[in-house]
Amino acid sequence: MPDKEIIKNQVEWFTSPLTPEQFTELSETENSLIILEIPLRDYTLTEIARIVESNNAHVMALSVIPVSAGERLMVSLKLDVDDLTSVLRSFERFNYRVVYSYMKEGEVTDRQKERLDELMYYLEM
Repeated sequence: MPDKEIIKNQVEWFTSPLTPEQFTELSETENSLIILEIPLRDYTLTEIARIVESNNAHVMALSVIPVSAGERLMVSLKLDVDDLTSVLRSFERFNYRVVYSYMKEGEVTDRQKERLDELMYYLEM
């Protein structure tokens, strides 16, 4: 795709209103998605990027939508890592509210969690 066409597509995407479906949609190039809910007064992109990059991940795409009459923001981060566990733990450690997360690999299912709980119970006996 020529550079002019890429620029034209980006300008059209930027100037058109973002629908909720577009906000949560995963593209084929990103492996993971995190959606944070942040009060407007606490939003600092540099802090969010620092947390992500300190876990050896990179922000591939970012979208921000104001909610609650502009008092809160929904921040969608598409990352280039398969396993979000360390990034999610870092956001929790810094008191960010993770509304949604999706990762292609490394996701702990309910069944795996139950088995881990059973193992921990057995080890405590």
